[in-house]
Amino acid sequence: MSWRDDSNGPKPEGDMDETRVYEMPKNASKPRKRKRLKQTGIVVLAILLFMAGTVFGMYSYLKAYSSKYPFSDEDVVAEQASSRINILVIGIDGGVNGNTNLNGKTGTRSDVMMIVSIDPELNKVGVLSIPRDTRVLIPIVNSIEKAGHAHAYGGPELVKATLENLLKIDIHRYVRVDFEGFKKVVDTLGGVYIDVPQDMHYEDPYQDLYIHIEKGPQVLDGQKALEFVRYRGYTNADIGRIEAQHLFIKALADKVMRVATLPKIPQLVSDILPYVLTDLTNEDIMYLASVGLNMSLENVEMDILPGVPGYVGDVSYWLIDSEKAEETVDRILRGIDRTKNVSVKVAVQNGSGISGAADYVASILRSYDFDVVSVEEASRVNYSETRVFAPKDNRDVQIEILRVLKSTSPQVKAYVSDDMPEEVDVLVVIGNDFNRYGQ
Repeated sequence: MSWRDDSNGPKPEGDMDETRVYEMPKNASKPRKRKRLKQTGIVVLAILLFMAGTVFGMYSYLKAYSSKYPFSDEDVVAEQASSRINILVIGIDGGVNGNTNLNGKTGTRSDVMMIVSIDPELNKVGVLSIPRDTRVLIPIVNSIEKAGHAHAYGGPELVKATLENLLKIDIHRYVRVDFEGFKKVVDTLGGVYIDVPQDMHYEDPYQDLYIHIEKGPQVLDGQKALEFVRYRGYTNADIGRIEAQHLFIKALADKVMRVATLPKIPQLVSDILPYVLTDLTNEDIMYLASVGLNMSLENVEMDILPGVPGYVGDVSYWLIDSEKAEETVDRILRGIDRTKNVSVKVAVQNGSGISGAADYVASILRSYDFDVVSVEEASRVNYSETRVFAPKDNRDVQIEILRVLKSTSPQVKAYVSDDMPEEVDVLVVIGNDFNRYGQ
């Protein structure tokens, strides 16, 4: 492999550009809970709430039919890869009987919990559903209970803290939606087409819950749609319900993205606002909209936190399968696909002059199942920062490696290069920003 020198330091010969990536705006105002949002970005928020995991497919619709959002990359582009943006989506039934409640602490258990993870650099979205019966430690109250109880104890903030502790991730914002608003939105859209997979019949007078839906293709109005997403009479109980929710989200996405929906947007906004609580700011929403313009439904992946139904004492729970859960959280919320990483060949070169740096970085990459094929000294030892080189076709794994290395090389940068060692997919050259103990 040949190298050349210039005033900016060593670079591989050939076409090479630094990969530019997105970060949340550093000058965004401090998050504040808002019961209602100003007109700026309100359409984006409404879509976010209804679409949950598929939210960002809608932004292609906005891009095509609206000239009101001329976003500039200059405000959000940075040299280093940002982390993914994780938003907690909570569904409660506090308003199902028509009683709007926007208090943070309602005493109401959460019926739906989803983490929507947005990758602004790779234009991907992951959605992880957390079964409400998941056995977890709820902080503050210091009690092991069902995850759905956290909201009753401390509202969205305690749900957020509980899931952060469970999944070992940061959750940056939350959105809570009452099911009464969900019903109104579906009715405003004129119903949603669903091929109902089985007959659904269930009655619970205590919850004022009566579900009667026949199997087969049909258009569900707001009430029937709510019954569909709340039904639990599957052989796999709550997991079947979550799978049905994912099915409905996709059908809802298809309906919302039709041109005929455009005139209904103002009414949709009006319908949802009384039933929303969020700490998303206007700045957050506009930023997410700018990122979402380049996303599509094909880049949305959904999954359920793995586990098995079981009992502890006489209480039924969803008991997490720790090994499978770690793999799923890595793939859906961190963008780490270990199955794919096995086939990615990585070369590591030490350009820092720090003894043992290359071996240390190689061990980190191997822990993520990358195939490290060579570890050696670079031709130079004066790299100011760590660099990750890869052809454009390997951008996904390149960005994943860049993020992995930020803990030991805070100034790491990604570059596009077709001048690679033979049979290598990604080249890592360690620079003087390397610190095995982190920042």
